[in-house]
Amino acid sequence: MTRVRHFFLQHNVVILLVLLVAFFASTTGHLFLNGQNIHNIARQISFDIPLALALTVVLIAGGIDLSVGSVLSMAAALTMGLQPLGTWLAVLIALLFGAGVGLVNGLLVTKGRIVPFIATLGTMTVVRGIMLTYTRQQPIPGSDATFVFWGAGSLGPIPVPILIVLAICIVVHLLLTYTQFGRNLYAIGGNPDAAFLAGIDVVRNKVLAFVLSGLLAAISGVLIASRLNSSTVHIGLDSGLWAIAAAIIGGASLTGGKGSVLGAVLGVVTLGVLVNGMNLLGVHTYYQIGIRAVILIAVVAVDALSAANLRKKLVMQSYGHRE
Repeated sequence: MTRVRHFFLQHNVVILLVLLVAFFASTTGHLFLNGQNIHNIARQISFDIPLALALTVVLIAGGIDLSVGSVLSMAAALTMGLQPLGTWLAVLIALLFGAGVGLVNGLLVTKGRIVPFIATLGTMTVVRGIMLTYTRQQPIPGSDATFVFWGAGSLGPIPVPILIVLAICIVVHLLLTYTQFGRNLYAIGGNPDAAFLAGIDVVRNKVLAFVLSGLLAAISGVLIASRLNSSTVHIGLDSGLWAIAAAIIGGASLTGGKGSVLGAVLGVVTLGVLVNGMNLLGVHTYYQIGIRAVILIAVVAVDALSAANLRKKLVMQSYGHRE
């Protein structure tokens, strides 16, 4: 019985994904499990994965980043608006902007000692205001037709953005798994005081986590701008909450110290399948928003319950050890 419970706790995202696929396959007939629809799901989720990775990195370090949606939107606007200066220069500026916002977030949290939720909520609002001012609340069309290839092109049957995101996933996985930086993030998220006593530079590593988060959010914005060949003020409106839900469904925790690239990807796939299936069933957009909100509340509640149970278990073990 213990093994079964352990399996469900460790593989809940896989189980949820299988249940969703089975449900939509049985209710939509051939519409869901056909090559074109699977291709569409894969292409769509490729734009969401960098955001989920951004939240996963910060959550592992014991923080949270609500500004990723605004950074995504501003990065898309900069990519399109600065194309007359040169497409790749525009992309570079957009990426630097994302990293810069991450740096500000990291300094506010570490040096300013502001709670991550409040700090990133503030930068989210500021960046959103900058974006609305920069765009004058109007769409910005692209001026480089070749740039569309990176967001909408394909190499054979494989969409280019999937290949780009696959490379990003490999890099982030290597960072988290095989570098001292990654090990430091898990240690800081698990117990920042113990990490400090162990000689880990908590401030520097947390700042770097937020910088990486901002950079990943900007990459997502660049890819979306390439896909649409334009930027609109509606891009990224609910992306932050969406990314948080995907990261937590994938095994990250609001209490820190947990998370993985594979889990984040599976979380995005699960939510992508959910949205695609609801669209095929004709579920109204308003209902979809409500369903996604319920899912977010549910995954946060489950995460909080798991954290409470873990604390209780540790207390009981400590008490038993003293006895």
